Amino acid sequence: MLFNSLDFAIFLPIVFVLYWCIPKKNINAQNILIVVASYLFMGGGIGDFYL
Repeated sequence: MLFNSLDFAIFLPIVFVLYWCIPKKNINAQNILIVVASYLFMGGGIGDFYL
């Protein structure tokens, strides 16, 4: 997934809204969301490197 792709334009607002919907008191859940989102983001670009 590239930063200038349509996939990223959809992915970023979804993650952003989900992050801010989690209450500030639950920092562990926010951290887990960021880790999972980063794995999904990096995993979305892996297929682009295979021949």
